[in-house]
Amino acid sequence: MNLDRTDRHGPAEVLVAYLRTAGFTVDAGDSPGEYVVTACQNDPMPLRPRVSLPDDLIMEYLDELERTPGATGGLTALSITEVHLEEALSAGVEYRPTTAVGVRRRRGGVEFFWERLAAPPAPEYDAPPEDLEWRADRP
Repeated sequence: MNLDRTDRHGPAEVLVAYLRTAGFTVDAGDSPGEYVVTACQNDPMPLRPRVSLPDDLIMEYLDELERTPGATGGLTALSITEVHLEEALSAGVEYRPTTAVGVRRRRGGVEFFWERLAAPPAPEYDAPPEDLEWRADRP
């Protein structure tokens, strides 16, 4: 793994610092490697998403990512993980907010996970499905 930014701090500390720089308020959770995001750009995040970055798991995940050809698109494993965390905490906040994100052990390996609220139900229409028709606009 490229240790350019982790020489003095563990990768979890670097990732949390990145989130704070991106405008997230991140507090320590109940156990080591667990964090809670309480706000973004000073706007409260009522669901308080959990960020799980235990040192042993994040190191294993980053090492595996670095060894996987094409997995990082030319970025370091740490940089691509920063992007994934920021995206998970900011994408679709109005409709399907994130409840938890990070790394965890599953099926003998380490994986990145992103949990969100369930999608809202599809809107109901007045017409029965057999009467609905899609028409392309003319060019």
